[in-house]
Amino acid sequence: MPKLFISYRREDSAGFAGRLTDALEQRLGAGSVFRDVDDIRPGEDFEAVIERGLRQVQAVLVVIGPGWLAAAADGRRRLDQPDDFVRRQVESALASGKPVVPILVGGAAMPDAAALPPALRGLANRQALVMGDASWAADLARLQTVLAQWLEAPAAAPAPRRTLRAVAVALALAALALAGGWLWPGRSPGPEAVVGAWKAEVAYPWNLSLEERFDFTLRDGRIEGQASFLGVARALEAVEWRDGRLHFLTRSETVSGDEPAREMVQRYELTPADKDTLRVRLQIQRSHSVDALLEFVAQRR
Repeated sequence: MPKLFISYRREDSAGFAGRLTDALEQRLGAGSVFRDVDDIRPGEDFEAVIERGLRQVQAVLVVIGPGWLAAAADGRRRLDQPDDFVRRQVESALASGKPVVPILVGGAAMPDAAALPPALRGLANRQALVMGDASWAADLARLQTVLAQWLEAPAAAPAPRRTLRAVAVALALAALALAGGWLWPGRSPGPEAVVGAWKAEVAYPWNLSLEERFDFTLRDGRIEGQASFLGVARALEAVEWRDGRLHFLTRSETVSGDEPAREMVQRYELTPADKDTLRVRLQIQRSHSVDALLEFVAQRR
């Protein structure tokens, strides 16, 4: 059963949609992505198959190229016609309440809400992700991080009893190591102090408060995981444990009207206060400015 539905306009972004489908299926498995060219057989009811695909999936990707908004037929813009299939796909996706992610390709800008039919204006409120040829691998990694919060992980095979005992021993050793960092006065905690799941209520400077989440694991001495910004999980970059603090950055895009998408960089510094509390400092860097430093506290989930 497909996990993702890709909506696109063929004359606008068929190449990008095909490339994206292939890349995602390599990582999520064959048949995990619904795309009309591959999933509608000759003789099938096109509309019925599309509606069934939208019902089955867990998230929808709307691929938007330079001609997506202005595409016309018979002198009328297609999005303004109620029977336009792209319009109906996006309308159904928004009405379903499922996650909808606009994917901007070919240098396209995010459409302004005023330029969309009323039934599609909710699309303008969705955080867009830009994908380009030069940055394809990094953009694809960011998309996978975003999708991971919605897609069900494949069921794991039952572990043999010996493996379960080994896991239990490893967890016990990790707990002792973590406890030791707090019980021995004068000793700075190591990176194991941040391992786990955390949440924080963040008041952003534009009158917006959101619960953000952090998930960290330790592999071969290196910290891995993800951190959410504006409610979207993002991959960690430039990760470094230094002087008893965790440093890393994440990336996002901001889109305003017809202007091209601009990258924002979020730079984090996390300091363990105790075994259940992290002090967080966040610096948001825009293409033309740097926001005031944000400080907040994350609690272990």
